[in-house]
Amino acid sequence: MLRLQEISKRYRQPDGEKVALNSVSLSVDRGEMAGIFGPSGSGKTTLLKIAAGLEGPDSGTVSYNGLALQSMTARDRRRLRRRELGCVWARQEWEDGMSILEWIRVPLALERWSVRQATHRAHEVLLACEAEQCEKLHPPELSDGERQRVAIARALVGDPRLLLVDGPASHLAPEERERIMTLLGSLAKEGSVAVLVTDNSAETLLLADPVFYLRDGKLVTPKPSSGHGELLSFPAARSRRTAADA
Repeated sequence: MLRLQEISKRYRQPDGEKVALNSVSLSVDRGEMAGIFGPSGSGKTTLLKIAAGLEGPDSGTVSYNGLALQSMTARDRRRLRRRELGCVWARQEWEDGMSILEWIRVPLALERWSVRQATHRAHEVLLACEAEQCEKLHPPELSDGERQRVAIARALVGDPRLLLVDGPASHLAPEERERIMTLLGSLAKEGSVAVLVTDNSAETLLLADPVFYLRDGKLVTPKPSSGHGELLSFPAARSRRTAADA
């Protein structure tokens, strides 16, 4: 479904050039939840933005269902993101004054759904994400875990085939972290979407398969036979303790 081949990306900075991605290749198919972990600044968010067509690589190709994103117009890429891709970003943007139900309906309004149809669909995804109790609330009233589940519901509302999720759970308490990752894993196993999820910690990604390690722009695939033991041996693989862990 998603194919990244030899993706490289560099940024100019005052102190020189930073290599964000260096010849990165990976693929994600329907029914898979693939994970990428690595320390902050390793290129995880850049990789997801390129996979979503929000940024272009300096070299390499990104294809979705066999169609190269670079060959699309900006308008076609926007349409693809609305209809085929769901994105959850670490810095999620929320609309002031909107209830959660209203916020989730926004993508469907852009596709000219009726209010009744959009409301029904919003109910469905909130229920699937165990966040139906949040629909009349506003973002400041949500817990951290509820925010993540609501953000996933918003990403799912258009029935995407690919879900890109940036660091959804590392800052959460262990119980909520497991709840989020179990939700993402179940979505993939049901075959409804392919999931590509990133995190600073390998511990968060124990339900993902395959799992990749990204550091200094380079991607490493731990040996399948090594199990999770090798994942946890990588630098910065263990999650930081949150206040809730203490």
